[in-house]
Amino acid sequence: MTGYKIKYNGIDRLYTAYSWRLTRRAKVVWTSGQVLQGEYLKQLETEIAKTYNRKYAVGIGSATDGLYFAMRAVGLNKGSTVMCPVLSYVATANAIKRIGAKIQFVDTDKMGLIDALEYKQVPDAVVYVNLFGNCADYEKLRQYCTTHKIPLIEDAAQSQGAVYKKIPSGALGDVSVFSFDPMKNMPSFGGGGMVLTDSEQQYKAVLSLRRNGMYNSLLADDHANQLLLILTKYKKLQKMRKAVYERYKEKLPYAHFLIDEKGKPSYHKLVMITSKRDELKAYLTDAGIETKIHYKEILDSNYSGLYSYPNADYICANAISLPIYPHLELDEVDVICKTIKEFKGHV
Repeated sequence: MTGYKIKYNGIDRLYTAYSWRLTRRAKVVWTSGQVLQGEYLKQLETEIAKTYNRKYAVGIGSATDGLYFAMRAVGLNKGSTVMCPVLSYVATANAIKRIGAKIQFVDTDKMGLIDALEYKQVPDAVVYVNLFGNCADYEKLRQYCTTHKIPLIEDAAQSQGAVYKKIPSGALGDVSVFSFDPMKNMPSFGGGGMVLTDSEQQYKAVLSLRRNGMYNSLLADDHANQLLLILTKYKKLQKMRKAVYERYKEKLPYAHFLIDEKGKPSYHKLVMITSKRDELKAYLTDAGIETKIHYKEILDSNYSGLYSYPNADYICANAISLPIYPHLELDEVDVICKTIKEFKGHV
């Protein structure tokens, strides 16, 4: 089936909602002749740093580049060992591989957040992921890294807008990385990302890395100017996203969603656990409802059984991601929930 009545991602609706303003902002840049490293990128960097209580922010071409630059900025190299969760998007592991460092995978908890820090040797750094928009146990991570005198890098690609005990995601690492991929909560119409830090040395290192003969990883000014608009609407968009989740909860009160209701998540993904995942996905597809699987397999491709990842394996086998975005209509949520209820044998 190639077309969906209800799509998984709604960036087209975001454009429709703010179309003339987004188009005008792009045209301002295009007609200026300064399309890279201009005033709007500087403005966005300033506003992001201020919004998330960081001293510095650097716009880059992608969050994947951002993670690589972050690791370079804290001094990691080919001889380093980096701990990261075994459940994440492949970009997390790929950024570590790009350094040439050894990856030390650890299992997650039942929410998909990094766990079991102590059962392997102490690494040279920890890269952790606020998966699905939920904040991992920052205090546990910070204590571990402080005790062992190693840097903590926050992959906040899915958690912009989330808060851990009054600390915003984006301020939960020695270096933190946001993503402006079209699938993210603050999407660009072309991708991009941001590296955030309080260290002048790390800031200068990322500035140097983002544009030289080898990397050339830039966030274009037309996208930056559009993101400045979306940033002013971000709280509103997050409230709309939360309202979509609350409608799901109302209509599917017994569903097992991986959402941290005790904290303040970003509601980036709506991941439901069901033992009939594959069958449910096919049923929803036939009904014209697009879904995703996050993620089909763990990141440890050399998994030999020496270490076990029971929680991550369980999520990979049973998780389905349902549509959740600000401009998803509540009556569309009702249709999705009704279809799930109609699916015989679902859990």
